[in-house]
Amino acid sequence: MIPREHLAAALQAGFAAHQQGNLAAAQSLYRDVLATVPGHPDALHLLGMTYLQAGDPAQAVGLLEPAVRPLNRADAHGHLAQAYFALARYAEAQESFRKAARLDPSEPQYPIGSATALALQKKYAEAEKLLTKLAVRFPREALVWFNLGNTQRDQARHAEAADSFARALALDPQSSQAIDARNNLGAAYHALARFEDAEREFRACLAAAPDYPLARCNLASLLIDVGRFPEAETLCREVIAVHPGLAQAHTFLGAAVGHQGRLEDALACHRRAAALDDRDPKVLENLAGLLVDTGQFAEGVARYAALAEGGPLSLPAHMTLAGALLSRGRLDAGWAAYSHRPSLAHFRTKYPRVTLARTLPAPLAGLHLSLAREQGLGDEIFFLRYAPALHAAGARLTVRAGNKIASLLARAPCFAAILDENAPLPAADAHLLVGDLPYAFAAQALGALPACALPALAAQLHDDPQHNAVLPVSVPPPLPLTPLPACLDALRARLKAAGPSPYTGLTWRGGTPPGEQQGALWSLYKKIDPVAFGAALAARPGTLLALQRHPAAGELDTLAGALGRTLHDFTDLNEDLEGMLALLALIDEYVGVSNTNVHLRDSAGRPSRVLVPCPGEWRWMHAGDTSPWFPGTRTYRQTLQGDWQPALAALARDLAS
Repeated sequence: MIPREHLAAALQAGFAAHQQGNLAAAQSLYRDVLATVPGHPDALHLLGMTYLQAGDPAQAVGLLEPAVRPLNRADAHGHLAQAYFALARYAEAQESFRKAARLDPSEPQYPIGSATALALQKKYAEAEKLLTKLAVRFPREALVWFNLGNTQRDQARHAEAADSFARALALDPQSSQAIDARNNLGAAYHALARFEDAEREFRACLAAAPDYPLARCNLASLLIDVGRFPEAETLCREVIAVHPGLAQAHTFLGAAVGHQGRLEDALACHRRAAALDDRDPKVLENLAGLLVDTGQFAEGVARYAALAEGGPLSLPAHMTLAGALLSRGRLDAGWAAYSHRPSLAHFRTKYPRVTLARTLPAPLAGLHLSLAREQGLGDEIFFLRYAPALHAAGARLTVRAGNKIASLLARAPCFAAILDENAPLPAADAHLLVGDLPYAFAAQALGALPACALPALAAQLHDDPQHNAVLPVSVPPPLPLTPLPACLDALRARLKAAGPSPYTGLTWRGGTPPGEQQGALWSLYKKIDPVAFGAALAARPGTLLALQRHPAAGELDTLAGALGRTLHDFTDLNEDLEGMLALLALIDEYVGVSNTNVHLRDSAGRPSRVLVPCPGEWRWMHAGDTSPWFPGTRTYRQTLQGDWQPALAALARDLAS
C-alpha cells in the first residue's frame, strides 16, 4: 500500500512506464494504487489496458468492466469493447462501442467498431446501414469506406464493394490498412470476372508488401481461374516456404497441380490443408473432391456427407459428386445430384415463367412434350437417346435444337418438329431439358427417385468400383442418325482422292481451353500432345485425317512431322456436321479425345477409340476400357499423375493388331 497523498504520483509513474512499454512496472504501480483504494476506476482501467496489450483479454475484461461505469468515458468503453472483440464476444463489443460513440460522437473509430461487431455477428445489413450513415458524416475517413466495402462483399454485392475499396484507397493510399483495401479490391474484381484488374491490384499489393501471404494466395487463385496453373503453383510454393502452416496455400497448390494432371500430388496437398484446418468447409470440400477423383470413393462420399450436415454443398461440390456417382453406375443418386448442374439454373433464370418437368407425365400417349437443349452439341445428341422411347410411348416431341445438328435430327422419325435454337418455346403439355431425361426415366423405372441421401449412401460404398456398379435402370442405345446419301457419295470421293484405306480420323483436343473458361466451375478440357499422339499412330497403315476443330497454327504440321507422313486436312467438316456425320460413318477408325464427333460416330453406329483424361467424364465410367453409354468403343486412360504414355502405348498395340 502507498499513502493516499501519493496516489496521483503513483498513477502518473505507472502511466509513464506504461507509455514506455514497461508493462510489468506499470502493472506493479497500478496494483499498488488498487491495494490502497480498491476499485479505483482509473487504476482498474489502466491495469486492464496493460493486460489487453499483453494479449490477455480475459483478464482485461475482469478489470475494465468495473471501471467503465464510474468513469463513463468513451475511451474506457472503447477499450472494453476491444477486449470483448478479442474474446469473440461480439454482441457485447458492439454495445460497448455504441456507448463510446454516444459519449464521443466526434470520434469515428467507435461507430466503425460497432459496425464491425455487427458484421461479425453476420448482421451485414445492419452494419451496412450504420456505415452508410458514417460515410455521410465522415466522407474522408478511409476506414469507413473500407469497412463498408467489407459488408457489401459479405452480401455478394461485389461491384459496390469494389467502389468502396477504391474510395478507401484513394483517401489513404499509404497506410497499412491500404494494403488490405487493395487486396480486397483485387478480390472484388476477381468475383466480377475482371481478371486483369484483379491481377493488377494483387501485384500492386505484393509490390508494397512482398510478405503478405493472403494477397499471394489470392493471386494464385486468380491465376488458377484463368488457366495459368504453373504460375499459380510457383506462387503457392513461395507462400508455403515462408508460411508452411497456411492451409489456404496448400489448398490452392492442390488446385494448381491438379489442373496440370498430377492428381496424386494434388490429393497430398489437400490432405495437408485439411490437417492444418479441419473446420474450413472449402478446404474439406476440395479434399472430398480429390478423393473421389482419385478412386477413394467411399472416403470422399463420407466426407461430403459430413460436410452436408453443416450446410448445403457448393455447386462445384454437387457437380463433382454427381460425376463420381454416375461414373460408378450409381445412377439413382447420381441423377439426383446432377440436378444442380449450372445449365439447369441458367435456364430457370432465363425462363422464369416456364415450369420445367423433371419426371414424365403418365400416360404419355397423345401428350406434346417440348425438349430443350441446354449444353453442348455432343451432350444434346447424347441425351436425346431417350427420345425414341418417348415416341414409342405415344408422345409427340418438339425439340429446340442446336442449329448445327437440326437437319440431322429432322430425319430421326421420333421427332415431330425441330425448332431453331433461338425460337420461342412452344406451347406443350410439358417442358423438359434434355439433360433431365435420364432422371425422368430413372424415376419412372424406380417408381420414385429420392434426393441423394449422402450418409446412407456413404455407408454402402467401397473403393472397389465393382462393388459400386449399380445400374438400376437400363441404358438406352445412342440416338440413330442417318447420313444423307449425297454427303456419303461426296465423302467417298474425297476419301479416295486423299489416299487408300484404312481411313483413320484424328482429334487431339476437346472442350474449352483453361484460358478461355476463366472461372471456378471448370468444364473438362482434354488435350493430347500432338508429338506423342503422332508417335503412337506412326505405324498405322492407310490414310490419316485431321478432324480437329479449330486447329492452332502449326498444329497440323507438328502432328504430320510426328507421324512421318502426310496428314490430310478434313477439319472444315466441323462446320458442316452433315458432312462430318457422313465421314464418320465411312471411315475405319476414329481416334481422339471425347467431343461432338464421338457422339456423331456413335449415332452412326460406329465405335471409336477414345483417350480419356483423369479424372474422366462420368459417361466414360471411373475405370475399365469400355462404357455402357458407347457400345463397342474402347477407352484409353491417362494415369493419376497425368501420364498419357501407357494409354498411347495400348492404343498403338490395338491399332497394330
